Amino acid sequence: MTIKYYLIALIISILSSLHSQADTLNVAVAANFKKTLEVIKVEFEKNSQHHLNIITASTGQLIQQISQGAPYDVLLAANTSHPQILWQQIHNSRNLSLDALYTYALGRLVFYSHVPLKPTDTLSQLLKSDHYSRISIANPLLAPYGLAAKETLKCLGLESQWKNKLVVGQNIAQAFQFIDSQSINAGFVAMSQVLNKDGNHILIVDESCYPPIKQTALRLNNKKSSISFIKFLKNEKIKDIIKLNGYLLPN
Repeated sequence: MTIKYYLIALIISILSSLHSQADTLNVAVAANFKKTLEVIKVEFEKNSQHHLNIITASTGQLIQQISQGAPYDVLLAANTSHPQILWQQIHNSRNLSLDALYTYALGRLVFYSHVPLKPTDTLSQLLKSDHYSRISIANPLLAPYGLAAKETLKCLGLESQWKNKLVVGQNIAQAFQFIDSQSINAGFVAMSQVLNKDGNHILIVDESCYPPIKQTALRLNNKKSSISFIKFLKNEKIKDIIKLNGYLLPN
C-alpha cells in the first residue's frame, strides 16, 4: 500500500471511529424548560459529536412514560421529588449512583395578566378583585409549577374562592397558552415563559408561598453521551444561559 492510500485508509478509519462514537441522546424535559434546552442543544451539539433529541411534557407525564419503558436517556424534571423517587426505583437495575441526580435550576413562579398591573398591586388584592373570573394553572398532580400555584392560593387563603374557577392545563406550556391566546385573562406560569413580555403584566410570586421549585436532572443510564450531557449542564457558560432564561441557580 502506498503512503497516499495508507493516509486515505487512516482518515476513513478515524472518521468511521468518530461516527461510531456519535449518539442520539433522548432528553425528556419538563415543559417550562423546553425553550432553554433548545438553546443548550445548539451548544451541546456544537461541542460534541452527539445529537440531542428533545421530548417535552409535564414532569408527571414524563415519569409515567419512563415507567412504561420510554427509551429516554436523561430526564430534566421541574422538581426534585419525582426524579428522586424514580432513582430509588431504578438505580439498582440500571447501576446508577447518586451522581445520576443533579439540580440544574431553581424555577420561579409568576402571575401573568392581560389586565395591566400597577406597581402597588399585590397578588392577594388582584385575586380578590373583580378583574378576573377565571385563572389558568398547570395540573397540580402532574406539573410542579401547577402545584406551586395551588400552594400559593392556599398560602393567601384563597384556595376555596378559586377552586371552581381554575382552567387547568396539562402542563405549564398549555397553561401559558391559555393566557397568551387571551382565552383566559390571567394565571400562574413560569418566569422563563414571560421574559419577552411587558413587565407591567407580570407579578413575581413571593417564594415563601410555595416550596422551592428545584428542577432536577436524572441520568437514566450510563451511556457516555448521557454522562457527557450532565457534565455539560454544569459548565459555567450553560449556567449563564439558564440564568438568562429566567431561572435561579442552586447553591
